[in-house]
Amino acid sequence: MAATTVRLMVVGLTLALGACAVTPPGGDTGAGPRTIPQLPPQQPATALPPVAIAASSPTYSLLSAAQGARRQQDLGKAGRYLERALNVAGPGEATVLYRELAELRIQEGQPRAAEGLLMRALREAPAHDEWRAELWERIAAVRAQQGNSAGAKDARQRADTLRAGKPRSA
Repeated sequence: MAATTVRLMVVGLTLALGACAVTPPGGDTGAGPRTIPQLPPQQPATALPPVAIAASSPTYSLLSAAQGARRQQDLGKAGRYLERALNVAGPGEATVLYRELAELRIQEGQPRAAEGLLMRALREAPAHDEWRAELWERIAAVRAQQGNSAGAKDARQRADTLRAGKPRSA
């Protein structure tokens, strides 16, 4: 077994070193000035998929039930569904649930609790700048609702930084 591994390593090393000695296409041996090929302009990154819970997830049915209860103004029931969903949430699902629970707390008139839940959603958020920017915008709105204008301004700047790479002008 060890002999086979050593042979494979020797063959791999030989191929790697042999590739360094090959003359590039066109017979250019490196003598004289070279022109560096220009790369095409960088294309903007494709849009990231939305942060959502897959319909096949067990969490999805609890989220749907919570949204239905919320539409019927049964906020207590909606909260219980969301808390249950958080207990079974898979990777990447908690951020959606924390945001939904924060929206519920806003509807219940609890902006301070909503801010805490939005901060939790941020901690759980994937590397998805638009999603994180939306969360910061919601935090800004909740802070403004609480009379914290400096905190709201800071949250808006964070959202703008994520969206455009530069802070919002005051």
